[in-house]
Amino acid sequence: MISIIIVQYNKPELTKQCIKSVSKHCGVPHEIILVDNNSEDPEARSLGATLPGIRFLQNTANEGFGKANNKAAAVARGDIFFFLNNDTIVENDLFIPIRELIDNDRRIGIVGPRLLNQDHSLQLSAGSLPSILTETKDRLFYRRFEARAQAAVEHAHQLFSVTREVEWVTGAALFIRRNLFESLGGFDEEFFMFFEDKDLCLRARLLGAKVVYSAGTSLVHLRGASASSATNGLYRASQLRYYGKHRSQFEQVLLKVYLRIRKWEYGE
Repeated sequence: MISIIIVQYNKPELTKQCIKSVSKHCGVPHEIILVDNNSEDPEARSLGATLPGIRFLQNTANEGFGKANNKAAAVARGDIFFFLNNDTIVENDLFIPIRELIDNDRRIGIVGPRLLNQDHSLQLSAGSLPSILTETKDRLFYRRFEARAQAAVEHAHQLFSVTREVEWVTGAALFIRRNLFESLGGFDEEFFMFFEDKDLCLRARLLGAKVVYSAGTSLVHLRGASASSATNGLYRASQLRYYGKHRSQFEQVLLKVYLRIRKWEYGE
């Protein structure tokens, strides 16, 4: 069984659209667990009563992405967990091929499908783990890709047209074996939002598990639809925590100097 775990904070219309699409296209035994992170929207808090066939967990505070997902995982029954953003739309049965991919290779611990924008253009959703060098290179490449520079677009489509082992896949749509997730102790709850997916993938790789990007499966991600104006500070705080856990003291200092030059707040 696959346990499909969705966390929401307000935006009930996105959640309903997501769950409807999952229910329509999931062709394997599954359960859907929805965690409400203390939404202010009354409709969001009432979805447990209005959406049939889902398991609903109500938090009394907004505890962040990782902690909410961990809470759902603790009561989940599946041998595979699928952590799924509520701002996603499933348009075909990606569950059968990913189930087969995982079952056919015991070394695979985490899988991320291809992500598409609403117009079905490609999203960049996997890659190399963060460092000063990789983040600098990625930032330059992403800017060129978003600007639709021909060389960048062609290179991205080449990379994302092949199923391959990668260092991380996005937590917006992340499959993981239950036993691996439990061995890792779940998401690091000190990451309120952002970088918890990269941290999870890094720790999985340290245990010998493969992280795989699946080019032959896809879903739509309405990127930014569930974000808020407060996310920049959360992003920077999580970035610093990631560097504090996994990067050298030298890189930590470089990052802090960079953030101070740019006058970004990061929760210190």
